[in-house]
Amino acid sequence: MVAPVSGRVEGPHPVREAAIVINIGDNIAAFERQMSDFARSQLPFATAMALNDTAADVKDAEETELAKALDRPTPFTRRGLFVSRASKRKLTAIVGFKDIQAAYLALQVEGGRRSPKGRAILVPVGQRLNKYGNMPRGAVARMLKRPDVFVASKSDPKTKHLRPGIYQRNSRKGRRNAAPNLLVAFEDEAQYRPRLRFDHVAERRALARIERNFLRRLEQALATAR
Repeated sequence: MVAPVSGRVEGPHPVREAAIVINIGDNIAAFERQMSDFARSQLPFATAMALNDTAADVKDAEETELAKALDRPTPFTRRGLFVSRASKRKLTAIVGFKDIQAAYLALQVEGGRRSPKGRAILVPVGQRLNKYGNMPRGAVARMLKRPDVFVASKSDPKTKHLRPGIYQRNSRKGRRNAAPNLLVAFEDEAQYRPRLRFDHVAERRALARIERNFLRRLEQALATAR
């Protein structure tokens, strides 16, 4: 999941589908026609610096969007954003998520269905969650060690009438035959709707900042060049 901010783009860009390319090649060509040879020589450096400034702006915007769109994203998720910087020879800066974070955030961007990696997706029902809205690590293992907890599945004749999941027997006095409490449900799939506006945020911030960043960096390059 990446958003390139590119000075020049020739042909398809080798990035994933969720990508935004901001092309300022035409703008640079217009500047070049009006410049002296000396000023023109500073263009690659100024362009690369402007692209890096814009990539940083996009990353900041994506971090803000991440916090707004998702319910208490974990530090690991927030650390997933990266910037690949442009250079004078490579006028492309890339903002995106690292592979691990991109693998699960793609559903937040595009929506769709998620199938379990194992036998089922674990959905907490009667569980206390941590501050990020997730079950604490090792919670299921600790749960299953309790004598009043059992697993229900459709393949077990004793529990096939129950929704698949992890249950706790109801031990209140006078309620020997009461229904057990569902702690964790087993789901075959999870449905997601798009929530993270990755492309929209990247394009909007890049278009708002690229020209200003370019003019500032070009002015600096001309003032400091020897």
